[in-house]
Amino acid sequence: MRSPTTAALLASLAVAVACAVDLAGRSMARASWIAALGIDASPVIVALVAALAGAIAVGCLRRAGRLRPGQCAAIVLLACFPAGMAAQLSLGARLQSDGFYYFAFLRSMWFDGDLNLANDYRLLRLEDKPHLFTPTPTGYAQTAWSIGPAILASPFFGAGHVIARAQSSSGHQVAVDGTSYPYRQSLCVAGLFWGLVGLFFSFQLARRLASTAGAAVATTAVALGSFILWYLVKEPTMAHAMSLCAVAAFCCAWAWTRGGRSTTQWVMLGVLGGFMAAVRWQNILFVALPALDWLVGAVRIARTGDRPALVQQGKVGLIFLAGAVVGLSPQLYAWKAIYGSWFAVSPISPEIRWWDSRWRDVLWSSRNGLLAFSPLLYAGVVGVIALWRRDRVAAVAIWTVFVLMAFLNGAVADWWAGAAYGGRRFDSTLPLLIAGAAICFDLAASWAARHPRIVVGGAGLLLVVGNLTLMDSAVRGTLQLEAPNAVGDVMSRQAATLHRWVGYPFSYPVTLPFAWRNGISPAEADVLWPTRFLADSSRPYGRIDIGGDDGLAVREGWHPPENDQGTSFRWAARNASVRVTVDHAAPLRVQVRARAFTWPGAPPQQVVLSVNGHPQSPQPVGGAWEVVVVETPESHWRPGVNLLMLTFDYARRPSETGVSADQRDLAAAVDYVRIAVVP
Repeated sequence: MRSPTTAALLASLAVAVACAVDLAGRSMARASWIAALGIDASPVIVALVAALAGAIAVGCLRRAGRLRPGQCAAIVLLACFPAGMAAQLSLGARLQSDGFYYFAFLRSMWFDGDLNLANDYRLLRLEDKPHLFTPTPTGYAQTAWSIGPAILASPFFGAGHVIARAQSSSGHQVAVDGTSYPYRQSLCVAGLFWGLVGLFFSFQLARRLASTAGAAVATTAVALGSFILWYLVKEPTMAHAMSLCAVAAFCCAWAWTRGGRSTTQWVMLGVLGGFMAAVRWQNILFVALPALDWLVGAVRIARTGDRPALVQQGKVGLIFLAGAVVGLSPQLYAWKAIYGSWFAVSPISPEIRWWDSRWRDVLWSSRNGLLAFSPLLYAGVVGVIALWRRDRVAAVAIWTVFVLMAFLNGAVADWWAGAAYGGRRFDSTLPLLIAGAAICFDLAASWAARHPRIVVGGAGLLLVVGNLTLMDSAVRGTLQLEAPNAVGDVMSRQAATLHRWVGYPFSYPVTLPFAWRNGISPAEADVLWPTRFLADSSRPYGRIDIGGDDGLAVREGWHPPENDQGTSFRWAARNASVRVTVDHAAPLRVQVRARAFTWPGAPPQQVVLSVNGHPQSPQPVGGAWEVVVVETPESHWRPGVNLLMLTFDYARRPSETGVSADQRDLAAAVDYVRIAVVP
C-alpha cells in the first residue's frame, strides 16, 4: 500500500502532466479537455496549477528523503512545460521562418515517403521563392536546411496526424494531408519540449563542473535571460531549441565519461556527435571536446612507449568516427537523395567568407551580437576562464569550440542571422555557457560572502547613479518639477543619460578601443562602430541621408532638417562637415547630391571636398538637384571615423538677397552623401 507521501507525489505529477496535455491540446487541436468538463480556466491559470503541482511533487520527494538534483530538475522542467505552452498561446507562436523548411522534410517523409520537397513547398505556399524549385542533379527541389529537426519533431507530428484524423472524422474542416494546424502546431510543441530537455541536460552538465545550486541558478538565468527564451515560446519551430538539446546531451555525455570511456561509450558519444551535426551542421565543431581528450590521452600513452595501449587508443578513435557517421547518416542520406552526393553544399546556402570573418560583430555588435544582446552570458565566459585553474584540458576544449563557433558564425555572409532575436546561431554554445555561468555564480557567491560590505556598497552606488541621472533630466528640463511624471518615461530618460555618459558596457571590448583610436565618446562609438561602411564585402558602398537618419554623422555647419516634396535635406553653411565611418581605407568615389542657394544674379557656386584635411579639386554646384562626384585616393582615408568637409565658395542670407526674410547663412541644400569603392 502506497504511503500518503507517495500518493501525493503521484497525484501532483499527474496534475502537472494533465495540465501540459491540456495546453498542448489547445495549441494543436484548439480544444481543451478542462473546458470539456465545464471548467473555464485560462492558459495562465492552468500553468499556475502545474507550477503548484510541481512544487508539491518536489516537497513530497524532500519529505520522503528521496530528493535528488536530477529528479528535482526534471519535475521543475515538467512544470515549466505548461508555462511555456501558455506563453506560446499568448504570443501566437506558429510555423514560420525556417520552420517551413524543416516542416517540408516532415511532411515529405510522412506522406510521400521521399525527400523531394517540391510538392511540399507548393502545399506550404512557397511558390514566391523560385530558387527552391531549381532542380538539383537528382531532379529534386533545393534545400539548405538539415534533416535532424524533422526527425526530432516526428513523434509530435504523428500526434498531430492523430488529432487531425480525429477532428476530420468528427466533421471538422481539418485537412489530413499534413498541412493543417494540428501538424503545423506540432512543431511548436516539439520545440518547447526538446528545449526543456536540453536545459535538463545543461543542468546536469553544469552540476558536473559546479555546485548544484550554482547549476540551478545558471540554468534558470540563461533560460530566462538569453535569446533562447524567444526560440522556446515565440519562434519554437526554428531549430535552435532542438540544437540546444542535441548538443547538451552530447556535452553531458562527454563530461560524465571523461574519467575513462568504455568502447560502448565511445560509440554512443560518436552517434550523439553525428546526430547533433544532423540537427545543425555547425554543431560538428563540438567533437573537438572528446577529440582533445583523445589527443591528450594518445600523447601520454606515446610518452610511455606502451604500443598495445597506443593501438587501442587508435581503435577507440576509429570507433568514435564510425559512431559519428552512423549518427550523421540521416543527413548523409538526405544529401545523397537530393544532390546525388554523400556530402553536399546547397547552392542556396549562405555564402561562407572564410577570409572575412566578422567574429567581433557576432559577439559585440548592436546588430544581434551574442554578448551585446544577452549580457548575462558574460558570466558563462568568466566561468570558463576560471575553469582553467581546475581542468585545463576541459577549459582549452571549451574555448576552442567557442572560438571556432564565433569565427564560423562571423564568416557567414549574413552574420547577423537576418531578422533574428539575439545571437541565435550560438544556440549550441549555451550548454557550455550555462556550465561556465554556474562556476561564475559559485565564485561570485563565495566572494560576496567574504566581502558583504562591498556588495552593499555596490547596491548603494546604483542608487546614487539613479539620483545623478535623475538630476540630469531635471537640468535638461525633461523632468517636470511641478507636475506628476510617468515613472517609465523618467527611467527611459535616465537610461539615455547613462548611455550618453558611459556608452554600452557590454560592447566595450570593441567600442572602447574604437572610441580611443578615433577620439570619440563610448556612446558615439556604440552607434558608429556597428554602422561603419565597407564592413560587408558584398556592399562596397554606404550612404548618409542628410536631413533624414543622419544621427551622429552631421557635425558643424548644418541647419535643421527640412523636406522638399519628399526629399529630406539640410541647408549647409559655407563650411559643413560630415563624419564618414569606414571599416578600412580604400579608393572611394564620393557623391554629394546638392543644389546651390541661388537668386537672380547669383554668382556660380563651387564646393571643395576635403577628406581628413586633404582637399580635392573644386566642383560646380548648380541651382537644381544634381550629384557632385569626386574620386579620392586610398591614402586620404583611414579605418574608423573620417571627417569629410564641404567648403563652398560663398554663403548668403536670403534676407540680404531679397528672396525671403530668412536670416540663416545658406550655401547649398544637401540631400545625401554617398561613398563607393572605385572599381
